[in-house]
Formats: sequence, C-alpha cells, structure tokens
Amino acid sequence: MSENNESASLVKTLRPFHVWALGVGIVLVGEYMGWNFTVAKGGVLGSLLAMLVAGTMYVIISLCASELGAATKLAGGPYDWARLFIGPGAAASVGLAVYMEYIALEAADAIVVAFIAQSIFPELQVFPVTLLVIALLTFINYRGVVAALTLNFFLTMIAFISIVVFFFATAFGGVDIHPEYLFQGALPNGMIGLFAALQFGPWFYLGIEGAAMCAEECKHPSRAVPLGQQAGMITLLMGAAMTLYLCSVLIPTDQLGVSVYPLFEAAQNSGMFIFIALLGLGTFLTCVASANGCVCDSSRSWFALSRDNYVSSWFSAVHPRYNTPYRAVIFTMPVAIGFAFSGFLDQVITFSIVSGLLCYVLIPFALIRFRNLFPQNTSTIRPFVGPLQPYIAYFAIAIAITILSTLYWGYKYNLIFAFVFYGIAYFYFSHRHRSLNIENNWTEMGWPLPRGSENTGIRKEATGIGDK
Repeated sequence: MSENNESASLVKTLRPFHVWALGVGIVLVGEYMGWNFTVAKGGVLGSLLAMLVAGTMYVIISLCASELGAATKLAGGPYDWARLFIGPGAAASVGLAVYMEYIALEAADAIVVAFIAQSIFPELQVFPVTLLVIALLTFINYRGVVAALTLNFFLTMIAFISIVVFFFATAFGGVDIHPEYLFQGALPNGMIGLFAALQFGPWFYLGIEGAAMCAEECKHPSRAVPLGQQAGMITLLMGAAMTLYLCSVLIPTDQLGVSVYPLFEAAQNSGMFIFIALLGLGTFLTCVASANGCVCDSSRSWFALSRDNYVSSWFSAVHPRYNTPYRAVIFTMPVAIGFAFSGFLDQVITFSIVSGLLCYVLIPFALIRFRNLFPQNTSTIRPFVGPLQPYIAYFAIAIAITILSTLYWGYKYNLIFAFVFYGIAYFYFSHRHRSLNIENNWTEMGWPLPRGSENTGIRKEATGIGDK
C-alpha cells in the first residue's frame, strides 16, 4: 500500500442512509430514461428479460461489493479490491474504468438537466446551464461529502417517491391504462431482439456498486456498507418493476422504444397534471442526484489511483478543513466539461457502459480471489458474508460477459476501442507498478498473511498478489 498517509484525514461521518443515497442517487436516473431502448430492440418482452437478467447480475455484484467493501474499508472501491486481490494492471484498469463510467454519466446528466431547464425557461442556453450544474456540484463535493450525500438523499427520495405514488395511483384505477400496449410489437426484431435487448438492461441498475466507494468515510463501514448497498439494490429492483409496468401500459410500444423521458411521457399520457408535475420534477431531481453522486465516486477512484502513485500523487491531497480529496474532486470538472461538449456524448455514454461491464467481470473475480487468499471466516477479515459465495460470483461473471457480447449489435467499434484502451492501460500500469515497488501490507489492515505465504515467502506474497 502507498506510504502516503493523506487518507487518514478522510473524515468518518457517513451512515447507512448516505450509502443508500450515493448508490441509488447515481442509478435512479436510469429508471427515468435510457432503459426503454430495450423495448426498441426486443419489445416489452425483451425489456422484461433484460430487467431480470441484469437485475440478477446486479444483485450478485451488490453482494460481492458489500462483502469486499466491508472487509477492506477503503475509498477506492473496485480499484482497491482489484489491487489487493487480482493485481496492479487489473487494479489500474478498473480504477480508470470506474472513473470513466461515472465521469461520462455526470456529463450526460448535466446536459439533461440543462435541456429540462431550457424547456421550462426557453431563454436559457444549454451550454452555460450545463457548465453551471457541473461547477455547482463540484463545489458541493469540494466542501464536504456529508453535505453532498445528504443532498443526494433528499433528491433521490423525492424522485423515488414520485414513481411509487404514480404506480399506486395507476395500479388502483386512478389512471386509465392500455393493457393492449403490452402486445404491440412484442418481438420487433424476432428472437435475436431478446438477446440484443440485454445491452440496455444495465441502465436499470448501472452504478449501484459505487455505493461501497464511501466505505473509508463511513462511521461503521462493516455495517453501513452492506446495509446501504443492499437497501439500495432492493429499492432499484422495486423501481425497475414499477417503471416497466407504468411505461408499458401508458405509452405505445413504438413510442416507448425511442422516448427520451419515458416516465415523464407516461405521466403526460395519464392526462393528470399532478403526475405530470411530479414526474417532471422527479426527472430533474434524479439527474441532479446522479451527477452529484458521480462527482463523489469518480473523484474517489482518481484519489485512490493517486494515493498509490498510479497517477500523480498531487491528486491525493486531503483538504485540511473540509476533509475531502479536493484536488481529485476539482479535476472531475474539466474532464466532465470536455465530455459534455465533445459532440460525441452518445459514444462516451456507451464507453461508460462498457467500462461498467468490465468492472462487473472483475468485482466478482476479486471476491473469488479474496476468499481463496483469506479463507478464514472471522469478523476481523469478513464482517459481512454473502450467501452462496463464491458460486454465484462465477454466475455474475458469465452474465456480464454475455451482456458485453450483445454490444456487438450497434456498438462494436466502441467495444473494440474499449478493449484496446484498457489493454494498453493494463500493460502500462503493470510495468509502472514493478518500477514503483508498491506493496500490499496485509498486517496493517489487521489481516493475517494470505494462504500460501508460508510456501512462497512473506515478501513475495505481500508484494506479489500479482496478475495470476
């Protein structure tokens, strides 16, 4: 581990509801928009399949993240798990993947907020509003993680309650529904459409694993991370089911597959002003909450990379007053602005999804390696123990690879670019790690030596978890 002790200054103030707010706040925007492209590929049936398959994968990923986050209690999340249990090249690649995943989502969310604001106040311009949103959320995260995630909690709660209220009003006859929409264009692209629809399934849950990235700033991470993470996953599963039902019975299938704001459009089709206002507000707030959470998670990933000298150690400084990795937070702003105004935002978002799927292969693998290296089932090593592990971790890897393969239909060049980009990153950072001689000191984490160290030597096992 890095000799840099800046991480000791990260203040431990977060509670389970902050963890919930970080995870759900980032993801809930995917239930307000984006998921409905599954309908264009595979109809309502394809969307249902994508929701269930992706949901299964994310439940497992969430259990893996809870176990790893509660055990390591580090700010880097997937990066630190890969560093400790897989190897330096994989760690740096995952750290970059997490950074790209969240920074691209932040840029997309900020643009959507700007478009919504312009639709309400036509005199506003998209560019300055987008810039203002990114700058404001960067400042909030600069001032303190508690303020940022408390804001996320209230924004996310309002957005989720909006879905719940609309659902119950619709389910109990308060809104006229059209069940016939369910059978319109059931399989627009045949059976292959069911498979192709899987590529948009992650929109329902994309980013929930980021809830564990605030572990180092939790008061009681062994309790807060599993509780907040699992509560967030349950929230998203409920939200996904309600969202699919609402949109499927209120929007014709051909319109649902191309809608920009499907929940808001469903509210408009209900003809009731109260729901139009409520879901319009929910769309706006969930975009703000998602962008806010993305600033938090992307900065923590960059901070962790910097702390271990994979990127400049200058970014690992912690603010003496606000106890935030302020330089890493500030650095998110120019990158997000660059993505937002690159003119290739759809490509950036697709690259974000590919980056996320890469993490969903390596997070379960990190858990498998963790359990192999430290089989001792003690509260010191493993405060939270997920069920049916490591067997379900293998299943999650298989689902992630399957979903990744579906991107060939429509995004094969993005897929090729991502493999090349992360392949280069893997070999570059593996070489850089060897020159820096960075160590994983297990005893400082309160753990015994890994299994097998008595045969290979303490020094070799401590430094060479390696790319095995």
